Amino acid sequence: MVTMQMPDVPDEWVEEADRRNLSLGEYGRRMIRAGRRQFGHDYEPAATPTDPKTLQLDASTRSEVETQLKTWIHTNLSTDQALDIEDLLDLLEDDLAELADELCDENKAKYRRSAGGYIKTDE
Repeated sequence: MVTMQMPDVPDEWVEEADRRNLSLGEYGRRMIRAGRRQFGHDYEPAATPTDPKTLQLDASTRSEVETQLKTWIHTNLSTDQALDIEDLLDLLEDDLAELADELCDENKAKYRRSAGGYIKTDE
């Protein structure tokens, strides 16, 4: 097993780890996993990572979903007022919650308050 030592880290890393209630080492490991995915070391769409941070799609649906997301973003942008990513996420949050609740109604997911959110059910 490889251990990570991070003696000189930016303050924002420490703050982000604290905000997520993670140790600095665990925060570092998660950043490395996310970085590997950005450089093409993706996991399979069927895999269930402990900390999913990217949209998991197979090749046949990726372009369709990306096109729909692009259209949604473009529709919600304003010519008068700039929106940052947080603004767009706030707009999307209600839609995502509604869809997640539908998955619960279909017995494909469950909401676990003790786990802090939704989990996929075994079918």
